[in-house]
Amino acid sequence: MKDNCTLTKVYSFSAAHRLHNEKFSDEENREIFGKCNNPNGHGHDYSLELTIGGEVDEKTGMIIDIVKLDGIINSVLDELDHKRLDIEIEYFTKVRASGENIAEYLWDKIVVLIPKPAYLYHIRLWETSENFFDYKEGI
Repeated sequence: MKDNCTLTKVYSFSAAHRLHNEKFSDEENREIFGKCNNPNGHGHDYSLELTIGGEVDEKTGMIIDIVKLDGIINSVLDELDHKRLDIEIEYFTKVRASGENIAEYLWDKIVVLIPKPAYLYHIRLWETSENFFDYKEGI
């Protein structure tokens, strides 16, 4: 069979963060990051759309075992769920926890966990109902 199918699933998690750059003055941080620079942080209810690509297995009729996929994704999201990312997640103590960087972080964590021959095709991280971040290798 050909590599011609994708599966998209949606997952959710809640997390807080603060966008701040120590190299900027407080005024510059407020100008650049606005309300996202609140010293106490702020939270989001994130939605992660995740698309897996691959061949449809002739024996199972699926490109990936959905139960296995759910376990993989939930194990990654559980690390972030209800956390203050810029304080509690080591990666984000060094890299600003912007939506773009969170999407890249999720990609890097998940891409190596997807069992072959399936593969991670695309992710979309919704931060609010009005803005999202797409991540796909080679964009």
